[in-house]
Amino acid sequence: MNICIVGQYPPQLGGVSTYTKQLEDKLVEEGHNVFVLTYKQDEKISDNVYMANSINVPLLRGISFIVSSYFMLNKIVKEHDIDIIHANYILPPGLVCVLNKSKAKKIITAHGSDINILPNNKILRPLIRFILNKADALYFVSEKLEEKAFEICGNTIKEKTSITPNTVNTKKFKPKSSKKTLYTQYQTPIVMFIGNLVEQKGLTYLLEAKKIAKSEYTLLIYGDGPQKEILEKFIEDNNLKNTYLMGKTREPEKIIPEADIMVLPSISEGASIVALESMSCEKTLIATDTGNISNIITNHKDGIIIPPKNPQLLSEAIDEIVSNENKRKEIGKNARELIINKYSNMNIPYLQK
Repeated sequence: MNICIVGQYPPQLGGVSTYTKQLEDKLVEEGHNVFVLTYKQDEKISDNVYMANSINVPLLRGISFIVSSYFMLNKIVKEHDIDIIHANYILPPGLVCVLNKSKAKKIITAHGSDINILPNNKILRPLIRFILNKADALYFVSEKLEEKAFEICGNTIKEKTSITPNTVNTKKFKPKSSKKTLYTQYQTPIVMFIGNLVEQKGLTYLLEAKKIAKSEYTLLIYGDGPQKEILEKFIEDNNLKNTYLMGKTREPEKIIPEADIMVLPSISEGASIVALESMSCEKTLIATDTGNISNIITNHKDGIIIPPKNPQLLSEAIDEIVSNENKRKEIGKNARELIINKYSNMNIPYLQK
């Protein structure tokens, strides 16, 4: 088949971008022709990737992408006789997908904030409903996201929905056998976060937890985003020691194995890919009970689950795992085994059909 994927794509960062690349790799592996339509970026990309012009200003970025990618998608569909358009994220990629008037099958994968947060806007909610209803098939990376879609559209969309859990490349994300350079540098256990520096990631609660920590560890926060200055100020005002904002990383497969503990303190989450990547690297993941975390992790067996917005319990959980190396290793081994058995093979329903 000829398939066009619409949405974020590396070197853009984040879970959607990671998913898009995994999807492309899987489809190519299965022998299909894949084309990608994504946001304009400066770095050179392979010939099968098309970039739509967009204005890099909030709100205008989305609107300009919709207009530009609408016409570009029409061109791709015509030139390459596209059978399936697969949009990742409901708005704007999903809108561009369903507005296409070709006979190509329109499929949308919802990833998290596109169904958890965007519909809370009274203006966007009817548009989200329109997109979901117009799609030929809808994929959700967790059952909770599917349930949110039913709340918006009712059961009219039920027959065309599928659960397609996120997966991880276990050959790429694996434990590190060689000496850890970060431990050599900081000389204490490494607690690490990787993700966008946005409010829903709960990073202020993570810093509160570090402030009251009873154990000694180094906290490394990788990522960038609108909360960067807020976090910097908190670290400075509270004189938090061994706490560093490390900036973006494009090689999480090299960074995560350096950690002793991975932490996901989110307030809101869809289905975190970095959670799976962390577990695949044999790390103890401490995560809040958001998104599909409780569906993946058995508490204290292959990860630690705590309530969101609770720095006291987060701090206690980190202290316990920092101080108990045996438990840390046991949970890490259980976590990788779980990922290999359940989250290493991407499910793409239209391939099965």
